[in-house]
Amino acid sequence: MTSVAAKWSGMFAMHQSADGAQSFERLDPTGYLPPFTDGLANRAAMAAGIRAAWRSDGGTLVLDGHGAEDCAPYDVLINGERAHRPPAIGAHRYVLELNELAPNSLVQLWLPHYGDFTINEATLDGGSVTSVGEEGPRWITYGSSITHCQQADGPTQTWPSLVARENGWRLTSLGLAGECQLDPIAADTIAQTPAELISLCVGINSYNAAVFSERSYGPALQGFINTVRRAHPTVPLVVITPVLSLPREDKVNAVGWTLADYRKATADVVAQLQARGDSRLHLVDGATVLTEQEALERMPDTLHPDTAGYALMAQRLSPALAAALAS
Repeated sequence: MTSVAAKWSGMFAMHQSADGAQSFERLDPTGYLPPFTDGLANRAAMAAGIRAAWRSDGGTLVLDGHGAEDCAPYDVLINGERAHRPPAIGAHRYVLELNELAPNSLVQLWLPHYGDFTINEATLDGGSVTSVGEEGPRWITYGSSITHCQQADGPTQTWPSLVARENGWRLTSLGLAGECQLDPIAADTIAQTPAELISLCVGINSYNAAVFSERSYGPALQGFINTVRRAHPTVPLVVITPVLSLPREDKVNAVGWTLADYRKATADVVAQLQARGDSRLHLVDGATVLTEQEALERMPDTLHPDTAGYALMAQRLSPALAAALAS
C-alpha cells in the first residue's frame, strides 16, 4: 500500500503551520500594504484554482480540512468526470473509496474555490499510486468575483476551470472577489509567474467601488499592463472588458462614471497600446460574452452569473482565448 500526498498546482506559495495545516497564497505575500490590502489578502488566500492529481487503479482518498461557513465544496474527478463533491464547511474528514478504477486512471482533486480554508491532509492511498504534474500551456487569469466565481456550484464549474480543462491549460486563477483594483501586487505576481497566456478581466470592481475616475482609470490600467508586459514581452495578453450588468450600464457611480464608461475606457487603453506596437495584446468586448437576455436570466443578483451563466462564459471566452494563444 502506497500513500501519496497531494502536490499542489495553481498557487504562488503554500504555508504549513506547526500542526501540519496547509494554507495558500495566490499573490506574492511580500507585496501587501496593510491595512489597505487586508481584504485583498483575504481573497488571495482562498484556494481558487488550486488542485492536485494522481495516477491510480484505485484506492482511498483522504481529505481532512477546515472551511468557513461560506466555503465552497471540493471536487474529485476521475478521468475528467466528477465522481465526488464533498462539502468543506467546518472541521471535516472524508475517506473516499475509489474502487475498481481502470489502470492508470487520472484522479484530480480541486480545492474549494471560495471561502477561508485550510487542508490538514490530502492523500491517495492504494496499491499503485503516483503523483502527476501537469502539462500544457500555462494560463494566468486575473479578475473580479466574476472570475473568482463564488456562485459556481463547485470549483470545476468556474469559467476559468472549464476553459482550462477544455483546452488542457495549466491554470493560475487570480479571481479576487471585490478586489480587482489593478493593485501593484497583482501585476507583480503575474510578472513573476511563468505563462504562455495571460488574461485580465477588469473594470467592474472599479465601477462598484468608484475607485478610479475618468482621470485615473486609464493610466492605472496602462501601468498594470506595462508591468505585466515588461516581464512577459511576447506572451499573448487578452483584456476582457466588463460583462453586462444591466442596472449598472447607465447608472452613474460616485465618481460620475457608468459601467459602460469603464468598458469604453478599457477598450480605449488597449487600442492605444496596440497602436503603439503591441501586436500580442488582444481585446474581448465583455458586453458580447452574455446577451442581455442571458444577463437577465443568468444573473440572479444582476451582477454575478449563476453556474449555468459561468458555463456560458466559458463557452464564449474559450475560443477567443485559444485564438490569442495560437496567434
